[in-house]
Amino acid sequence: MKGKDLVGKEYVPLFDYFKELREQKCFTIIEGKFVTKDAGTGVVHCAPGFGEEDYNACLAKGLVTSGDVVMPMDDDGKFTSAVKDYEGLYFKDADPQIMKDLKEKGRLVASGTIVHSYPFCWRS
Repeated sequence: MKGKDLVGKEYVPLFDYFKELREQKCFTIIEGKFVTKDAGTGVVHCAPGFGEEDYNACLAKGLVTSGDVVMPMDDDGKFTSAVKDYEGLYFKDADPQIMKDLKEKGRLVASGTIVHSYPFCWRS
């Protein structure tokens, strides 16, 4: 299936957090120039609160408004009360529990480690 055939289709998110955002079409597949067919699946999750490209793609499609994005982590990288099951956990420390929970729900297809570039500010 070609990626362009998926554009506009809705999907079921892995977790029920922020399900009220479905009304804003936040669980709809959009196209983006940064998704390439030579790396990965060709479908990526956009998190507009965590990256400039994600923010710009979601803003362009009207999924977020300027300056108004979901931010379920605090300044220390720990989940806030918006994500009750992992509240207070540092996001990388939560990975094993998240994968366990997804597996129990039958929503984990495969797990592994992929090394890729990731924008990260070493100063902060």
